[in-house]
Amino acid sequence: MKILIVDDDDAVLLCIGSRLRSGGFEVKEASTGDGAMYVYEHQGPFAFVLSDYRFVPGAKIKDGVQLVTAIHEINPHQRMAMMTADPKEAREKLPKALWHLPVLLKPFTVEQLLRALREPVLPL
Repeated sequence: MKILIVDDDDAVLLCIGSRLRSGGFEVKEASTGDGAMYVYEHQGPFAFVLSDYRFVPGAKIKDGVQLVTAIHEINPHQRMAMMTADPKEAREKLPKALWHLPVLLKPFTVEQLLRALREPVLPL
C-alpha cells in the first residue's frame, strides 16, 4: 500500500515513515503542499494521503486544507486524513464535501493512523 505523508517537521516524517515502512507500506514524503501536489501528480496513485494541517506555505498550496481540497478535486475517491494539534480549527476550515475526513490529534499513535487506514471509504 502506497502512502503519501505531508509535514514540514522532519522528525514527524521520519517517525511515521519509518514505522509504516517497517509495517510493509511504501511511503512517499513531502514537506510542503506544492511538493506534495507534485508527488501526488507524478508518483500516484496513493492508497492514502496523510497531511498536516499547517506546514510551510507554498506558492499554490498554503495549508493542509488547500492540499486535501486540491487532491479531492483531482480524485474525489482519494482516501485521506489530516493531522494537527488543533482539530477543531482544521475541521471548521474543511469544505463540506470533506467533513468526513479523519482528523488525527497530534501527537497520535501509529495504531490510530493504522485504524484510519483500515476505515472503509465513505460514499460520496
